[in-house]
Amino acid sequence: MTLQAAPLSAPDEVMVAVSVIVVVSVVIFTTAVVVAMLRRSDRRRVEEEKLAALGTATARILHQIKNPLQTIVLHADILQDERIVNGPDQRREVCETIVGESQRMVQMFEELSLWTSGSKRTLNRRPLRLDEMVRQVAEVEAREGAGTGVMVEAADLSEATVYADAYYLRQVFENLVRNAREAMHGQEQPSWIRVSVGRRSGKAEVRVTDNGPGIPPEMLQTIFEPFISSKGKGMGLGLAICRDFVEAHDGRIEVESTVGRGTTFTVLLPFYNEVPALVGAA
Repeated sequence: MTLQAAPLSAPDEVMVAVSVIVVVSVVIFTTAVVVAMLRRSDRRRVEEEKLAALGTATARILHQIKNPLQTIVLHADILQDERIVNGPDQRREVCETIVGESQRMVQMFEELSLWTSGSKRTLNRRPLRLDEMVRQVAEVEAREGAGTGVMVEAADLSEATVYADAYYLRQVFENLVRNAREAMHGQEQPSWIRVSVGRRSGKAEVRVTDNGPGIPPEMLQTIFEPFISSKGKGMGLGLAICRDFVEAHDGRIEVESTVGRGTTFTVLLPFYNEVPALVGAA
């Protein structure tokens, strides 16, 4: 004996259809609410992270400019006190301090402006002989380093052509060499910096190696972050700018360091004929 369901009457069919629509509507509405809440939560988290980053950056900027500003104000007060400054030599010394600290602040703001303009920066990229640029940078830095007892030399410069903006890329290598020179200021042992150009993993490799004091392991984790510096001057943006410039050229920058033995910064850049945009256009 086979049981058959009684056919639904028209009103019953309508009720079933309405029930299905209601259930589907509730599911859709609930899903939409959940998605909206998740998105709002994500936006709130991103906004909170942005505000926290902005607060940190502002605090670090204020910390950097506080010292030179205090020095300027202090010496300006001294300049007005004839009991302290009563001769041309003393007046000249105080004025030189004010001018020096003012120039220091100008340099800080120039560095900050350069870093903040990163997203608007337009690179004028052309084929560039990397080895020739590195040799030129080493020669200039060798002359500047001679007066401080730091020997700068270019060695093992293999020929390498990259697709780059010479102005910005030159700043990277100048900054790395100058950082090394400043880190070795006052070092008792003979100080040297070696710059080389080679090839690694199919990319052009520039290495800047020194025998300075090295970088503590805990600092290596944050060395490329903005406003991080172990020096008493500057905004702590030099290495952050270097990283931005290198990455804008489709490259990357690495660092290895041992305390008491020295540091090596490595910049890896694609060769001219291996830049993705150029290969695709060929």
